[in-house]
Amino acid sequence: MLKQRPIFLQCAEMLVMFAVLMAIDHMLLDADAFQQLNPNPYWLPVLAMAISYGTGIGLLAGLVASAIWLSTPHAGLDMPDQLEMQLRLSIMPLLWMVTALVAGEVTAVRMARLAAQDERHQAMDNNWQRLAEVIARLTSINRKLQVRIAIEQRTVNQAVAAAVGLAEPDPALQIDAIARLIALAAQTEDFTFYDIRAGQVVARFAGRDAAGRPADLSRTALAHAMMENPRPLHEGHSTEQGILAHFGLIALPVFRDEDELGGMIIIHSAPNLRITEARVAELAHMAELFGNCSALFGGEHMFAQGKWLVPGGKVA
Repeated sequence: MLKQRPIFLQCAEMLVMFAVLMAIDHMLLDADAFQQLNPNPYWLPVLAMAISYGTGIGLLAGLVASAIWLSTPHAGLDMPDQLEMQLRLSIMPLLWMVTALVAGEVTAVRMARLAAQDERHQAMDNNWQRLAEVIARLTSINRKLQVRIAIEQRTVNQAVAAAVGLAEPDPALQIDAIARLIALAAQTEDFTFYDIRAGQVVARFAGRDAAGRPADLSRTALAHAMMENPRPLHEGHSTEQGILAHFGLIALPVFRDEDELGGMIIIHSAPNLRITEARVAELAHMAELFGNCSALFGGEHMFAQGKWLVPGGKVA
């Protein structure tokens, strides 16, 4: 690409070159436009402008040089044939103009090719950069998928181990298995299971991150709403946000013998859980499976026990 410089700066540069040459001609020589020198120094601005900036400014430099040349008296041109005199006088301006035209066009073509090559190189660099970004993104996705597969495999193993615990005769082991299943399904340890009997809503057991959660919800709007119309509640519904305020994200009913409300699971917080209708439905189905658990609804002596805590172990 030709040098990108404002036209007035190009003209200023050209005029400075002519001014320097004219000063040398008038101060050090005979002020005859360098007629005795060959090649003529006025070739310098003509070639410099044509090669640096192209045909237009080169022709302008040629015109300025021609004007200086033609306005200077020439010795030895007093001849009777005016046509021959004009021919000899115009040879140098003609050469300047032709040279400026040819050099400017050749330079323009060469610079256009260089510019096209630079654009191709830039496009290749951009393509390589995009390709590198795609490869990096694919590598990151592959790494995340590998981690996810490993985590899901571990989660499946943990879920199977917890499900086996539901068949244990020891109520404590059953409660531990239920707590682990809730933590795995909700992807959080911040939950509480509340037992609902005779209008009382009392915490039965909780995840290890649920410390400080209220132990009795009997007089809360959440408890009344759940007992009046047992259904899954989650903050995704604007009408249910006020009911769940200060308690959690999701409330799931647990039915005793599939018809009587016997408990409620509240998921207080879950940073890794995306709350959708499908996800809430999955959690509600899980809560339904706990309805026949003898450790939850097997007798009043179990209701009198203290809060159970989930044993150590990070949930995937």
